[in-house]
Amino acid sequence: MYRYFGQGRDYITERSDKSENLEGNTNWIAFKHKFFSSILISNQGFSSGKIEQKQLDSENLTISYATNLTIPSVGDVPMKLFFGPNDYDLLKSYDNEMDGIINLGWGIFGWVNKFMIGPIFHFIKSWGISFGLVILLLTLAVKIIIMPLTYKNYMSSAKMKVLKPEISKINAKYEGKSDKNTAMKKQQDTMALYRQTGVNPMAGCIPVIIQMPILFAVFRYFPASLDLRQQGFLWAEDLSSFDSILDLGFNIPFYGDHISLFTLLMAASTLFYTLMNSNQMTPAAQPGMPNMKVIMYMFPIMMIFFFNEYSSGLSYYYLCGNLMNMGIMWGIKKYMVDEEKIRLKIESNKKKPRKKSKFQQKM
Repeated sequence: MYRYFGQGRDYITERSDKSENLEGNTNWIAFKHKFFSSILISNQGFSSGKIEQKQLDSENLTISYATNLTIPSVGDVPMKLFFGPNDYDLLKSYDNEMDGIINLGWGIFGWVNKFMIGPIFHFIKSWGISFGLVILLLTLAVKIIIMPLTYKNYMSSAKMKVLKPEISKINAKYEGKSDKNTAMKKQQDTMALYRQTGVNPMAGCIPVIIQMPILFAVFRYFPASLDLRQQGFLWAEDLSSFDSILDLGFNIPFYGDHISLFTLLMAASTLFYTLMNSNQMTPAAQPGMPNMKVIMYMFPIMMIFFFNEYSSGLSYYYLCGNLMNMGIMWGIKKYMVDEEKIRLKIESNKKKPRKKSKFQQKM
């Protein structure tokens, strides 16, 4: 990665042999490892140069970096060589965008990590407790912050559950008919039911969409977190790496040569959480919707393959999140949601005359 004065940062990919000419006034050039970087800094700037990298076929070495830089032939050229950890606060203190070396995600995901996940994580870390407990309390803090969204999502699901019998009647009415005209009538009847009862089928989606940036942000945060390096918890020796409990001795394509326990527990908890949610789902109202249920049950299996070689701290965070979600769902259902009251409210809405929209009035 490198930075031109006044033009921001740029980089070359690490996955292939590549070289690139530096044609602007370059402030710094960084060779980044996972947790450490070598950075050559010049406040005057390098007028030109070239950086290159080459993949190595070696058991001990993976990649080589090289750079050739042009400096004035006369006079002093002050430079600094930084060789140290990829610590966000440390790199940011240089005030030259070196903190961008740490990939916290693009767009909104990076903002969530910088202004929410990171500050909460470091605040809890300052208590001097184990990093397993730090992640647990971080998960709890995030769940408390998004609790209103969780409640709104569950309320929407509860309303949809109450409507299940009537939606089933609509599905039965058009069963066996697959032409476009029938599908349109089925859709119209379903939407008419939603309007009549005052239920918004999309109300449960909005809170989920709002929470998605947090889910993807931590996917970037934990693998890049220097704090988790060589920090153990339970059977995991290093929360920044995978927690192998069994070396297979052979490689399984797309999976690896070991078994990560936190990944298995995370996938199992995701499956149980899906099962808890399944009874809140309405019967399929659209062609192709039955496949969505299959995808929901396939997702935990896919996670086993995808997360097996990822940071165990990340899998542990998702595991804690799933367990808390199940507890929150049970608590909301038992103490905060009365399905009978919801049913009576929906019946009351049915009896109210529905106001015509401005478009309908014009018609």
